[in-house]
Amino acid sequence: MPFLDLGPLQIHYRIAGSGPPLVLIPGWTLNLHLWDEMAPLLEPHHRVIRYDPRGAGRSTSNPDLEYSRLADAEDLAALLDHLGIAEANLAGHSKGARIALTFAMNWPGRSLSVAAIGSAEPHPAGSGASFRPIAAQWVAKAAKTAREEGPEAALRNLGRARLFGKLRSSPEGLRHLRLAMEGYAAADLLSEAAKRTCDTEAGAPRLTMPVLFLAGEEDPFLEECRYAHEHLPSSRLVVLPRCGHMAPIERPRAVADALQAFLSEAGPPASGDGPR
Repeated sequence: MPFLDLGPLQIHYRIAGSGPPLVLIPGWTLNLHLWDEMAPLLEPHHRVIRYDPRGAGRSTSNPDLEYSRLADAEDLAALLDHLGIAEANLAGHSKGARIALTFAMNWPGRSLSVAAIGSAEPHPAGSGASFRPIAAQWVAKAAKTAREEGPEAALRNLGRARLFGKLRSSPEGLRHLRLAMEGYAAADLLSEAAKRTCDTEAGAPRLTMPVLFLAGEEDPFLEECRYAHEHLPSSRLVVLPRCGHMAPIERPRAVADALQAFLSEAGPPASGDGPR
């Protein structure tokens, strides 16, 4: 079980497969098990690096740490340095997509491509558009619950969020979701450490590498992905039918196929519906 030692922070990671490096970054509250069904489909073509971001899974969960997109992107840079990887393809889900985009804005020379699944923030169009008022309210409510009732109560409430709704109707989907949420202790919600911000206006022009926005047709953040795609000439858009926000669990083969096609083609930008 390998860890990257960054002093007060330990980052848990796994590596399998061979080929060009591909980093898979899970969403908020989630760990590397999010990708359990997808990773074996990608490993014959790529050296797949999965890891738990700070505050999730087996990585350090400490309210004294800074929890920001920039801090997460710096952790990714440190992990690539540790592994001796100069540049990599990046694929992130939800918050993981935001980490990937932030990394690409700050280290464009190290980002071969970016696949943003279920999120398109920070917006390549700049900071003028926001599709996340409901998400902001959801996070604020979770933080209030964590402080007043404890992390366990916050986690129970988060597990009932409508973003996870399609998984709760399936015993296997629910089992996978619970495994992917193991280790989250709401340290980010309890943290009072200062948070640095990402300069999206300056960073957006650096997204010249191939970019894929992928979302389920039932994902509430689909319109966010459409908007970003329209404002980023180097991007393409894939929409998965019969799929919600948790695409890597709901439709792992369809996501893996779309991701592999994107990575293999690296051709002119295109948009359209994904596998049916």
